[in-house]
Amino acid sequence: MNNKTSSESSSSESLVEMSRLSNLSDGVFAIAITLLAFDLRLPDSVPNLPNQLLELGPKFIVYLISFVVIGGAWIAHQRMLHQIQRGDGLLVWFNLACLLFVALVPATAAILGRYPKEFLAITVFALDVALIQFTTLWLWRHASRQDLINPTLHSRVVKSIGRRLSLSAVIFVLSIPLALWNIWITYLFWVGLFILLFTTDWLSWQLAGWKQQTSFPLDNAKRASIHIRHEAGILRIDSKTVETILLNGVFGGGLESHVDRTEEAATIQLRAPAPGFLSWWYPWSWGADNALDWTLHISDRIPIVLDLEINSGESMLELGALQITDLKLKMNTSPTEIFLPDHKGRTAVNIEAKTSMLILHIPEDTAASIHNEIVMAELEVDLARFPMIEEGREYISKRYKTASKRVDIRIGGTMNSVKIV
Repeated sequence: MNNKTSSESSSSESLVEMSRLSNLSDGVFAIAITLLAFDLRLPDSVPNLPNQLLELGPKFIVYLISFVVIGGAWIAHQRMLHQIQRGDGLLVWFNLACLLFVALVPATAAILGRYPKEFLAITVFALDVALIQFTTLWLWRHASRQDLINPTLHSRVVKSIGRRLSLSAVIFVLSIPLALWNIWITYLFWVGLFILLFTTDWLSWQLAGWKQQTSFPLDNAKRASIHIRHEAGILRIDSKTVETILLNGVFGGGLESHVDRTEEAATIQLRAPAPGFLSWWYPWSWGADNALDWTLHISDRIPIVLDLEINSGESMLELGALQITDLKLKMNTSPTEIFLPDHKGRTAVNIEAKTSMLILHIPEDTAASIHNEIVMAELEVDLARFPMIEEGREYISKRYKTASKRVDIRIGGTMNSVKIV
């Protein structure tokens, strides 16, 4: 019994109370931001106050820049610590390393304030700011790799924060040679960088993890028309929904929707919110791991007209179980794989694409008429199932006219690769 207690005590001692770590950090940031103002002092004897105040101008500019540096770093640091649920010894040292360079800001700012035109002073200050970013990055990477962060925090958010810290540190280091060309351009560059970083810091946390879950009831609808405009990310559509729901899904980046209903029909329009000046296209969210994935589930109980506009990203459309009567698809640089409906009757498919890769899966017992109007590098068609009528343009199943399941496909635009199987 005693051995068990000793083991549990040893295990708990290896962890750190995050509230105490946060309190220590708050204290260092508060002291550092207070010390910044100490360099804004007038001599004991001031013969000409206006002139003396003008002479303080460079120091005041440096004070404002330094204030934004510490204030912005504190905001980002607190958001980060709030997401770290557990701490270990190495995390503490990474945090202390970050605080070391935060505490140095008043000293490097004082040097810069006294020698605002000296390249060495600019270099010392810029390196200090970059090291704050680098040490914060080490802290964040250690916490994420050791599973110390909130497990509900999406991996895309974790990567986005790391990219932001890396980018800001590298850019700040690269701003040092700029001072050799023009010192005042360097100061303006810093101001612009701070505006970008600290006014969009919240996007790294909130927009990257923002997902809206929405459902639309079937009610008494006997048919439906669904119009979807997807901007970026991965779009997935399937038939996995409950009997009383016409459409439901999870929409990364939010959703704007409009619904019209008559006695027997429903029309649903879905699109991403219009991005403003601060959109999701900030640099540290670039790449495949963006936050705009949509996953939709559509009812297989009623006939549906499906109209899709896909601007970028990837698409996986599993429509096999759905009663799609008309499928309209407009793509722009969007690799897309479609499993076409497998139901009795006729399905019309109209695809207009630009520089995309397209894979079409036609059910085994479904006959098809394929009309090709695209300009592309490669077209692959299963000729055993869809014999060619006109070279490169027309393909049609032998039993097309008598088949109970038929699909009419028209493909236009410009593509790199099309595969129809």
